[in-house]
Amino acid sequence: MKFLFSRCLLLFTITYGTLASACSAFLLKGNDYCVVGFNENWKTMPGMIVVNKRGVTKRNISWENLTTNNLDAANKWNSQYGSVTFNLLGYDFPCYGVNEKGLFLVELSLDETTKVYNPKQPNMFWAQWIQYQLDNYKSVKEVVDHLNEGPNIDWWPSAGGSHFFLSDAKGNTANIALLNGKYRVIGGKDMPMPLLCNNQYKKDFDNIQKFDFLGGKEKFDLTQQNKWEDRYNKAYYMLNNYKYDKKPVDYAWNILNSVYAGEWQTVINVKSMNLYFRSDLKKEIKTIDLNKLDFSKQASVKFLDIHTDELGSVNDNFQTLTLQKNNEYVEKGFPIGYDNKEFGTSESFSKLKDNIVQFFKNILPD
Repeated sequence: MKFLFSRCLLLFTITYGTLASACSAFLLKGNDYCVVGFNENWKTMPGMIVVNKRGVTKRNISWENLTTNNLDAANKWNSQYGSVTFNLLGYDFPCYGVNEKGLFLVELSLDETTKVYNPKQPNMFWAQWIQYQLDNYKSVKEVVDHLNEGPNIDWWPSAGGSHFFLSDAKGNTANIALLNGKYRVIGGKDMPMPLLCNNQYKKDFDNIQKFDFLGGKEKFDLTQQNKWEDRYNKAYYMLNNYKYDKKPVDYAWNILNSVYAGEWQTVINVKSMNLYFRSDLKKEIKTIDLNKLDFSKQASVKFLDIHTDELGSVNDNFQTLTLQKNNEYVEKGFPIGYDNKEFGTSESFSKLKDNIVQFFKNILPD
């Protein structure tokens, strides 16, 4: 059986042989602005936006914990920061998100990914690893400083992995890749353009230096979009040529749509902590003001369907997330995320759904 984790992977149409989907993340930053943009390119997906609260005791969950009778918690922590996350796989398993301190973290597929294994640390399912960082750290530096003492990233079985794009409220960025059994971190002066797609950072960055707008000999064609690298090149060009017009959020949307509009699209103004999003099924832009969300321990965990019909500000449209409602997203999301048609009817999936109820019954109400 061939297992593939295909989110953000390169897909080619048989007819045209052109790039059909590839993810992209960037930070548009200057003295007066700091705006994150992200395209989640794959296919139409169910999903929810989750308001994760502070002060929640959580336990480490690996793929083995999800799919077997082994429910032992190898590690526990209390969430230090509240966050807003975009979840395909249910509660505590985001694809990306931002916490109340402005730390943003997203994964993008990278074929060369290998496992980094520290025998002193437990395995943690990749999606929960993202939530773990948002729960515990407020800056890019803190995430990077704690990488080797944190849990091992547990990918889907027999599937490719990802690298990560991080940014924070001060405009710092980093790329974390897992290559040759080690974390490879690129940031600071080594990441002059805060932009990441599905190639290793240096490969895309070095390749674009050949174009005339950066002093190279090859003429840059902004309309070119047939190759894997073209969306990176276009985003780079647009980021490089932004002249501050007091509308950086609008410009970030322009970049996302010009590169290749994602099925999920997100822009975050880290200065104001306003988050904007839309989906391929509901194309109108919605807004979440993180300053007005209740991340306190006493609050309930809230959610909003990513394909909501609501317009404009959606702060008041979040509802309490229950175990039953969470399982509806688990039921829809895991077979899609795993990209395995047989998994949805398997005994392992039945076990996974039962286990998730056990994992979160002390956090989510019935």
